[in-house]
Amino acid sequence: MELVSIVIGTYNGASYISEQLESILQQTYTPLEIIIVDDASTDETLDVIQKYDKMHSNIKMHAYDINVGYIKNFERGIALATGAYIALSDQDDWWMPTKIEKLMNHIHHYDLVYCDSIFVDENLQNLGSSFSTTKNLISINTPINLLIDNCVSGHAALFKKSLYEKAIPFPDFIPHDWWLAYVASIENNIYYLDEPLIKYRHHQNNVIASSEKNKKAKKEKKPKRLKYIQKRKRIDSFYEKCPDAFTKEKRIILSIKESYRNFSLFNNLKRIFVFYKNRKELLKIVKKNNINKIVYIANMFFKIK
Repeated sequence: MELVSIVIGTYNGASYISEQLESILQQTYTPLEIIIVDDASTDETLDVIQKYDKMHSNIKMHAYDINVGYIKNFERGIALATGAYIALSDQDDWWMPTKIEKLMNHIHHYDLVYCDSIFVDENLQNLGSSFSTTKNLISINTPINLLIDNCVSGHAALFKKSLYEKAIPFPDFIPHDWWLAYVASIENNIYYLDEPLIKYRHHQNNVIASSEKNKKAKKEKKPKRLKYIQKRKRIDSFYEKCPDAFTKEKRIILSIKESYRNFSLFNNLKRIFVFYKNRKELLKIVKKNNINKIVYIANMFFKIK
């Protein structure tokens, strides 16, 4: 049985970390090592973790004084992992007991496998929806599927340590799970296990649950120009990472990269043309019908995704 390293990134998660650790400790798969990397918490998170660290020999706690943000925190946590396989964990979810076992049973030759997640409230009560109701969760064998959006959530993924070695360093402007998924799509691909194995909490402090609530505030805080710069940098990074052997894919990414340079009439029209021509793969994750996808593409005349 191969060792699986579970890397948990924590930051001010005292309210829920205990329940998450209990669900991980009840996994049916063994052996496991549990690596907790705390990103300079200011609440009682460390006190809770220390209690578990003393009780369980397979828990390894690493507390840092400088906050580096979730992307770099997970990167340093993965670097500490000794297992051949790695699973990432948020601090406030709840895992089904068979999560790791089932993902390990399906990874085979793939670099990464992931599953669905159920949305629950703060008390783990089902909200009647899941990640698969918001996006098309798919198996992926081309990087084109991941240029505009990501369907692979870090908390739902299991990947080989060798994938991490091909993906470092993580860009600080692309979420770590998106970047790992993209690299996996140009290596040994991604398998989607169509089964919910996680309860994902919706509360005011986590990223997805609060995104809609704070959407307007974020727009005001983050100038449109800065957002466009980051999107251009993302496409630039994807283009540079894509091997030259991927001739067709590299050509599509280059066309998008060029159309993202500015909002000239030529680039606006080129962007719409490229997206329409390759809409089947570019918008495979986007959960819209064909008509709404056409509208989505038309809007690319005025903005970039």
